[in-house]
Amino acid sequence: MRLRRIEPIVRRALVARRAALSGSRLLVAVSGGADSTALLVALHRLAPEFGFDLHAAHLDHGLRGAEARADRASVEALCRARGVPLHAAAWNTRLRMKRRGLSGHAGLRTLRREFLLAAARRAGAVAIATAHTADDQLETLLMRLARGAGLRGLGAMRARQGRWLKPLLGATRADIERDLTRAGLAWREDRSNHDSHYLRTRVRDDVVPALAAAARVPRAVLAAHAARAAREIDAAREALERSARALLKGALAEAARRADGALALDAARLAAAPAAVRRLALRAAWAAFAPGAPGLTHHHVGALERAVRSSKTGAHVLLPGRATAGRVSGVLRFRAAPAPNPRGSRPGASRAEGPRRW
Repeated sequence: MRLRRIEPIVRRALVARRAALSGSRLLVAVSGGADSTALLVALHRLAPEFGFDLHAAHLDHGLRGAEARADRASVEALCRARGVPLHAAAWNTRLRMKRRGLSGHAGLRTLRREFLLAAARRAGAVAIATAHTADDQLETLLMRLARGAGLRGLGAMRARQGRWLKPLLGATRADIERDLTRAGLAWREDRSNHDSHYLRTRVRDDVVPALAAAARVPRAVLAAHAARAAREIDAAREALERSARALLKGALAEAARRADGALALDAARLAAAPAAVRRLALRAAWAAFAPGAPGLTHHHVGALERAVRSSKTGAHVLLPGRATAGRVSGVLRFRAAPAPNPRGSRPGASRAEGPRRW
């Protein structure tokens, strides 16, 4: 049973991963909706061609009672008919999110990722495929625009990122449903996808139709345009990031050898670089200097750029986690937060002394 529109799209997405997938195991996330149903069917057909063993995973979030149990039964039947092993679980996600201070779609997404990573470990899978489509890409792009995203954010979702694969980003939801209907394959509809409490739902049900009507183009065309734009932005970002890494060449290795862990960057080289490359280099330097720390905001990057371009020495830039950066003798130096004051030292003394000079 071939999905004529979707299967070639998935095949093209897998070509770049052929060597990694051959002889390995791939886990596909299946909710029972149209998108994940189509992805499972397409991957099952392509598994012999690419030489991978396919497993599936399904999580009941514990939010929709009998409807969710029917979703699971549908996924079980779909997998059983194709001989695809299924890793399924039912979680009380409300309780899990409450315990961890999570909420909304973001909290559910965090739990889903953790479930899928655990299922991949149990299955011995080298990669995890999810059924995000061009329509999801359009919604993500609009949401990130509304939140003031920069170059990285406007690249939206990537087709490949680490162990995660999104083979359907080139497919529209209309194409998927058309293919499934033609093949006589049923799918489940999740009513919570139209809960206006969530921003994504409002973008999907209100913003996208209004934009399509205003532009006088079909919704599927908007989605296809967004998918293509995201690919091109992401390719441009990758090229700029390669240039940014070249600016940091040597500096990160030297920092790793220093006892104090300070990172020194050539301010003149940074100042001479194109602005987009310089900003990416500063973000990459921070990520290497303080892995696991919050990322730099636009305000932080702007302050660092001013320090790079300035001829003045001395005043420092305060960064997340009380780390600092400042320019001295042609060098932009990142330093970790100072150790806590010894007992009995004068509280607030460092502030009274004014800007730190190195």
